[in-house]
Amino acid sequence: MSKPPTIRDVARLSGVSTATVSRYFSGKADALSPNKIESVRRAASALGYTPSEIGRSLRLSQSRVVMMLVPDATNHFTADVAVSVESALKEIGLSMVLANTGDNGSQQDRLLADAQGLRVRAIVLQGAIDTPRLRELVARQNNLIFVNRRPAQGIVAPYVGIDNFQAGFAVGRHFVARGYSNVVALHGPRHYSGSTACLDGFLAGLGEEADVLLFEREYSMQAGYDCASKLFGESRKKYSIFCANDMIAYGVYRAALEHNIQVPNDLVLFGFDDNRLNEWLAPWLTTVRVPALEFGPAVAELIANAMLGEPQATNVILPFTLQLRQSA
Repeated sequence: MSKPPTIRDVARLSGVSTATVSRYFSGKADALSPNKIESVRRAASALGYTPSEIGRSLRLSQSRVVMMLVPDATNHFTADVAVSVESALKEIGLSMVLANTGDNGSQQDRLLADAQGLRVRAIVLQGAIDTPRLRELVARQNNLIFVNRRPAQGIVAPYVGIDNFQAGFAVGRHFVARGYSNVVALHGPRHYSGSTACLDGFLAGLGEEADVLLFEREYSMQAGYDCASKLFGESRKKYSIFCANDMIAYGVYRAALEHNIQVPNDLVLFGFDDNRLNEWLAPWLTTVRVPALEFGPAVAELIANAMLGEPQATNVILPFTLQLRQSA
C-alpha cells in the first residue's frame, strides 16, 4: 500500500518551497502570488493531498474538533441534541466527535483524557458525571460546556439547558389543576442534578400535602416497563404517572397495554423531553417539550465567542413548554 502524499510531495510537484505550501494550507494564501496559489492547488488535487489535522493541532495547540460526550447515544432526545450541536458546529467550521460514556464515570474520565490528547477545541458534556478528573480538568481548562445536566456544585462552567425545577413545578401545578389522584413519579437517579431539580419542582408544584409514590429509575423503556408492570399487578387504581423522560413513558404504556389499562381513561401519563419519535409513535403523549434543536446554536455560539476571546455566558437557559395531549 502506497504512503499518503506529504507536504514535501506537493512542494516538489508544484515547484515551490514547503514553507509556501504550508502558508497556503494554514490560511495565509494572501501573502502568495496567484500563480503559486494555483500551482499548489493543482498539485494537491493531483496528489489527493489533505493536511494532517493532528499535525495542525500540535502546531496550534488546538484542533478544529469538538468532542461531545453523551451518557446514552441510543436515547432519542440525546441523539437529537447531538445532531443539533454537530449541525451548528459545521456552520462555524468545526467538526464533532461523538463518544458514549455509558453514564459511567471511569469511561467518562478515559474519554476526557482522549479529548486532551486530541487537543480538541471544546468538550461538550451532555449528562456529565462528577468525578475528580472532571473537576481537575475544569480547573485547568476553560473549554468545557455542560449540556442538559448542570455541573455539580463547585464546578464553574457554561451550562446550556432548561430550568428543570421550573419544568417539574409546571407539571405539578398541572396535576393539581386537573385534580389528578394516585400520583406516581418515576424519576431519574437522584445523584444527577437535573433529576433532583425536576423532582423537587414537581413535588413543590403538587404542594406539601400531596401523597406521592416515588420510584427512582434509569432513563430507559425497560425501567418504565418493569416498574409499571409491578405497580399495575398490585393494584387497579387509576394512577397519574409523571415520567422522568419519554422513554420511561413508552415503557409504562407498554405495561398498561399488557394489563388492559387504557390511556387516559384508566391511566394519566405525562412524559418529559418530547423527542421527535413522539410525532410518529406517540402523538398522544402529554410531555414537557425540551427544545433539542436549539441546543446546537447555543453551544456553537459559546464556542465561537471563546474563539474570538469574548467573555463566556455562565448559563444559557432555553425555554420549555407543556405539550398537552390526550394522555394527560
